[in-house]
Amino acid sequence: MKPKYIDLQVNGHGGIDLLTARDASEVRRVSNSLYRNGVVGYLPTIITSALGDALRAIKLIEEVRADPLPGEAVILGIHLEGPFISKEKCGVHPIEHIRTPDLSHLKSLLEAGLIKIVTIAPELPGALELIQYLTSIDIVVSLGHTNATRAQAIAGFDAGAKTVTHLFNAMAKPPLDGLAQVAIERDGILIQIIIDEVHLPNDLVKRTLSNVSERFIVTNDPIAAAGLGAGTYPFGGMEITIENGQARRSDGTLAGGIGTLEESLEIMARIGISKEDALASVTTRPCQLIGIDYQRLIKTS
Repeated sequence: MKPKYIDLQVNGHGGIDLLTARDASEVRRVSNSLYRNGVVGYLPTIITSALGDALRAIKLIEEVRADPLPGEAVILGIHLEGPFISKEKCGVHPIEHIRTPDLSHLKSLLEAGLIKIVTIAPELPGALELIQYLTSIDIVVSLGHTNATRAQAIAGFDAGAKTVTHLFNAMAKPPLDGLAQVAIERDGILIQIIIDEVHLPNDLVKRTLSNVSERFIVTNDPIAAAGLGAGTYPFGGMEITIENGQARRSDGTLAGGIGTLEESLEIMARIGISKEDALASVTTRPCQLIGIDYQRLIKTS
């Protein structure tokens, strides 16, 4: 099968973590592994980290993006997942590197490579100003890793955020009325969601997708262990263990995905999501969010 899927949140794949990749050849191993698993284009994702580590990783990613080779998923840009996130909802992001929104810090990251998406917690001091700045230069802002209230979520979307990072994960879940509920209710907001029967139960996925038809995007949120089997693998300076189909840090915290988008489609088919809507969520819709021509990408890959 010719690869056709798009993933907007890729931390690593095939044994390689993108934040700690040692050289461009290791970044290419991620692209190769994704391609073998049906992905034609993706956003390498840099999680919360020291500025120097992030800049080094972006430099290697840019080297590969500028020179794509056959048999590789195309790098479409970069997703910055942090460092301007909530300490209360940080997941496996290292708390010592979480920063208060800072334009100078942000500009250093933006100058290093082609940034397509930035995940921010809207409740942080200065976050709304950063969202407005990013929106003004046509970079997509995604709200995530957040403890935002309803009012703070609304303010984030009003400032220009267009989407949500892994809905329900690293944010308040129903019946609490926070970011997730606002995003579901608000027309025009695209919902990014992990569908792998690990991050969310299928009944919650089914209920949610019935309310956001034609505006959801599926990601695997893959980590280095994706495409491999059980074992222990790197993830942004940590070690993650894969056991019983789940990726977890030593303290039990869920740490990204190891599934495939083909499997996500199979899950959606089982729970009654229309084939057309489901397929768009892993092909054309993510491309539309970041301003990429999907048909042209497919033809040239």
